[in-house]
Amino acid sequence: MLGTKNRSPPKTLRIYSILILLLAAHCGSCIKWLALGRTGDGRSWTREACTAAKSAGLLERKQARACRTTPDMMQGLVQAAKDTSTVCQHAFRHHRWNCSSIEKAPDYTAELFTGTREQAFVYAMSAAAAVWRLARSCALGSLAACSCAMPPRRDPPVPSTLISSASTSVSFDAMFSKNSFKWGGCGDDVRSASRMAKRFLQGSSPPGAGATGKLMHAVNMHNNRAGRRAVEQSLSLECKCHGVSGSCSLRTCWRGLSSSGPAIAGVRLFRRYSEAAEVKSKSGGRLPPLYHHDNLLYTTKSPDYCLPDKKRGSLGTIGRQCNGSSSGYDGCEYLCCGRGHVKKSEEILERCNCKYFICCYVKCKTCRNVVTTYACN
Repeated sequence: MLGTKNRSPPKTLRIYSILILLLAAHCGSCIKWLALGRTGDGRSWTREACTAAKSAGLLERKQARACRTTPDMMQGLVQAAKDTSTVCQHAFRHHRWNCSSIEKAPDYTAELFTGTREQAFVYAMSAAAAVWRLARSCALGSLAACSCAMPPRRDPPVPSTLISSASTSVSFDAMFSKNSFKWGGCGDDVRSASRMAKRFLQGSSPPGAGATGKLMHAVNMHNNRAGRRAVEQSLSLECKCHGVSGSCSLRTCWRGLSSSGPAIAGVRLFRRYSEAAEVKSKSGGRLPPLYHHDNLLYTTKSPDYCLPDKKRGSLGTIGRQCNGSSSGYDGCEYLCCGRGHVKKSEEILERCNCKYFICCYVKCKTCRNVVTTYACN
């Protein structure tokens, strides 16, 4: 029998693999904190807990330092991690990449550390969720470093539609008079929240990765900023009327965030995801100066996510549920990438037409329903 000699991979392939590992070690580290969303809300954030989270790979060095310095913000960040996962999976639920890989945190697949559009969205959305939750914590008095927002210097405008607790009988002459309003209430301190989120999310440039690593770091920080700005742009003017019989002779106004949560910022960022711009490395790994700070940026083209490809972070769409009657993103033609699909009908027995009889019991009928599902080949 002839012996075989192990062949070592080509030198260029080894260098490429080392570079990918360096980028993976850094570029995923800034969003490994999203795994905190699965640790539960009951954790007491002491200095020891922050150090333990770092040792477990959930926080990088600067994040652990911020955790030890201001542990009261960690509960808001835990909720922000949950928000990021929820909003991302809802936004992409009908797409080939459905954001399910975010649940693998802190061990992400390749599409979340190689500079794709999907990485850009997750970075931006995580920053937006962090700002949102920290701003709400400020207004609720949960953080020592902030409280309600400082009132703006300019007088409130008089928009055509205001959130008002008054009845429909409104004195518009009083509403439009010069002294009919004042700043009050407790506005959300997005500025302070954005500053705290930036300090927590801002990672350090990876050592030894050269211009490519510096570019990736610059792109990630740019996308973080885009996420923070998406929350700032979600602030709305809210006013409450005061006066005899709902006359609205005085309006108290503040700038606040909607009670619907970070999903509003997620809608903004999802639109920017489809318009994201590709960037190439310039001198020193710096970003070109032409990109607007609201844009999402990426450095690597995404795979089509049709077939499993671990090296590129594609889980494939084999077995995915699709809509057999839709021609959109949720339709079988798009989701199954032209491979076809399987139709399955199943009869389900359910309780129906239930009636409550006085005194003691509920009587129901049994209905037979046929449920049809479609799955990609």
